[in-house]
Amino acid sequence: MVPRMARRVWIALSAACGALASAACGTTDDNRPLEAQYLTAAILAPACGAAECHSTFAQVDGYTFDTLAGMRKTIVQNGLVKLGLTVCGLGSELGCTRFDPGAPERSDLIAWVTEIDPFGRGKGRMPQDAPLPNEDIHFIEQWITGPTDEQDQGTRCTATTPCASGATCKYSAGSATGECYVITYKAPAHGAQCDYQSKLRLGCLNQKVYNCNSDWNLDLSTVVATCVGTCENGSCQ
Repeated sequence: MVPRMARRVWIALSAACGALASAACGTTDDNRPLEAQYLTAAILAPACGAAECHSTFAQVDGYTFDTLAGMRKTIVQNGLVKLGLTVCGLGSELGCTRFDPGAPERSDLIAWVTEIDPFGRGKGRMPQDAPLPNEDIHFIEQWITGPTDEQDQGTRCTATTPCASGATCKYSAGSATGECYVITYKAPAHGAQCDYQSKLRLGCLNQKVYNCNSDWNLDLSTVVATCVGTCENGSCQ
């Protein structure tokens, strides 16, 4: 297994302004729509979908980002964003588990645009001609997480005293003690949640299996199955 390099490449905000017209440079609020269609048109297509790179024509490494259809297939079928609870594999930290909406900075998609050769393939940080602005990277992380509902359970937690199953410990800056929250993910990675072209048309969100609709989003109104362990590719493992 090739360990991921820890060093991340962050570009100063002053240099980021003007790199992409879509970036909301100099602002603290980002009200851009958290949709796959917007992400493709405003960020991924102009930055990554050039004709010689991840375009429909070239499809370098099997990735396509110049169209919404290509972006969806690339994100879902290549596991660049994991919505099911998974045990980490090649290129990830040994023994870890992944649920990207809960930690979007650990997703493969974010690794490609922030780390130097994150998977040991000699590819370097993407895009290679110019780094993404910080605000666009943050926007992609927000898209991966999507809007959430958070309910404070009124229980404190620490590194040695975790929350009960199903709850997440959230820490304030500089504090060693946190609060337990139950977080409901309402629309993570919206527009590229599941593979509608798969045979079963099923997808995972955390440890639950749902039907996959033609817009590549999960039908969260009905749970098909609840997994005891991990959930990958629309099935319990």
